[in-house]
Amino acid sequence: MQENVDSPALRTVVLGYIRLILEYCNRIYLRQLSKEDKSSSDLLKKFNSLLREYYFEQRQLDLGVPTVQYCADQLAYSARYLGDVVHKATGGTAIGYIHSFVIEQGKNLLMNGHNINETAHLLGFDYPHHFTRLFKKITGITPRQFTK
Repeated sequence: MQENVDSPALRTVVLGYIRLILEYCNRIYLRQLSKEDKSSSDLLKKFNSLLREYYFEQRQLDLGVPTVQYCADQLAYSARYLGDVVHKATGGTAIGYIHSFVIEQGKNLLMNGHNINETAHLLGFDYPHHFTRLFKKITGITPRQFTK
C-alpha cells in the first residue's frame, strides 16, 4: 500500500473492510449475549457447579481463591463474556459472584467451629486478614462478630 499510487484509496477500502468485519463480530457477540435468559441461567448453574467442585476437590489449597479467568477457562468462555453474562443475570460482577460464594463457604466453616485462620486457609487465602477484609466487605461484619 505504501508504494502504490492509489494507496489512500486502497487504505480506505481496507479500513472499510476491517470496520465491517469488526461490526459483524460485535453483532455476533451481542446476539450471543441477548439469547434467552435460559442460557444465562444455565451458565450460572455451570458456574456455581464449577465453584462447588473447585472446593469439593480442594483445588483452593494449591491454586488459591478461584479467579474469573480460571472459571472462564474451565467453562470454555472468555472472561469478558462470562462477566457480561453474570452481570446481565445478576446485576453484579463475576468476581463478586465468586467472592459471595467463597464467603458463604466461609460462613459454613465458621459455624462448624473452625477459627478464622483455619477458615482462611481452607478457603485458599494466603493471609487471614485478606479473608477478614473480604468477609467484612461482603457481609458488613467481621468473621469474629459473625461467630459471636
